[in-house]
Amino acid sequence: MSFQRLKSSPALELQSYDIDHFGESERYAGATSIPLSSGVTPIMRARLNLPTLTLSLLKSCPRIVRGYQLGNAVVVAVPMDHVASARINGQSIGSSVLVLKGASDCLIYEPEGNLLAIAYFNPLERELWARLADGYHLLKPAPDVLVTLRRLMSTTLETAANDPGFLNEPASRTLVERSLLNTMDAALRTNANSAPVPATTDNYRRLVADMEKLIRHDLRIWPKTTELADQVGVSVRTLQSATQAICGMSPHRYSRVLRLWSVRRQLRTGPVGRSVKSCAIAHGFWHLSEFAASYRAAFGELPSETLYRSLRGE
Repeated sequence: MSFQRLKSSPALELQSYDIDHFGESERYAGATSIPLSSGVTPIMRARLNLPTLTLSLLKSCPRIVRGYQLGNAVVVAVPMDHVASARINGQSIGSSVLVLKGASDCLIYEPEGNLLAIAYFNPLERELWARLADGYHLLKPAPDVLVTLRRLMSTTLETAANDPGFLNEPASRTLVERSLLNTMDAALRTNANSAPVPATTDNYRRLVADMEKLIRHDLRIWPKTTELADQVGVSVRTLQSATQAICGMSPHRYSRVLRLWSVRRQLRTGPVGRSVKSCAIAHGFWHLSEFAASYRAAFGELPSETLYRSLRGE
């Protein structure tokens, strides 16, 4: 499955996003992303709306994702390629099917872009899904079921791209949706992974959340790792282990990533009269030449260029 086999049609919406606008496509799931690389390849999303289900194909970018607030909905994310090192709350995702339901307090670390097929639907009329607890679940369905699910999702999206007339028929749309839902039911029924979330992993997630609150409390101040560890009540080694497990990086680097993206948002959408210097200092970057170098390394352009494009309405 690839985007090369898809094209925009009356049945299939096909869009590309840059790193600054991709977040707009995640609002339906109540999620927010922090990209880890500016990249040169656009982020792609294809979307097909069926009567009660939305099926998407997403080519993501390296990122950290927080969320999700899904209300009464369920998201089923099926890896369509090899997922090497993505983690959710410190747990390796691997080839598992990721299920998110309701309010899911989680952080996904995705160091490489992945190809994912994503189904979004309301579980209330599907008893099997209605019984599933809110939160996130990593499913390992029977191999033949997973192969069938991937093939069905691929075929459905390719049909929407190349034969949209077929999906104009209400009976066809209902049949396709029922096949997808029944195959996802089978994936849940044949799940071979029932292990509980390790207590250490859950504790690490809470430590990272507490650390981030401290960092964001006053971005002008850049506390040392020793100070952060002391304030969350653990040793430096434990905090470093937690941040590495959950975010794939050290506390210092995570703090820098948060600040750089916050600066970028302010440069792009901040108040009238903002300057590079005022935005940098507001985020704890007091040495402007070092800040400019870090910013350019992260985003491929100087902060002054970001501000200039924003002022021009680009």
